[in-house]
Amino acid sequence: MSPGFTPPPPEQRSLPGRRIVAVGGAWLMLVGAALLVVRWSERRFESSERAAFPPGLGRAEVADVNQKPFALDDSAPRLREAQQARLRGYGWVDRDAGVIHVPVERAMEQVLADEGGRRP
Repeated sequence: MSPGFTPPPPEQRSLPGRRIVAVGGAWLMLVGAALLVVRWSERRFESSERAAFPPGLGRAEVADVNQKPFALDDSAPRLREAQQARLRGYGWVDRDAGVIHVPVERAMEQVLADEGGRRP
């Protein structure tokens, strides 16, 4: 061997059982103490009043429970048809002022006639 060389210490053949048991026991004691502190603080800071039931609980209807399913709701197609009928028909806008509405196609033809056939 060379001078100044020190061999490494021999490897241990078994795990340090006492040290593992001591660390595990300390960890369990720490967790137990933490649980005791949590329980103590829950009791100490617990509200003396009990929570009441919400005022809407027990009613027959809450929010929009009885909403009509979308598949059965036909108001949008009916509105669209009414709007299309107004665009295709004649009618009064203001009878006193003499203002009427005409079908869109007829109004476009009249505008083109007034412009002399020129498209804007």
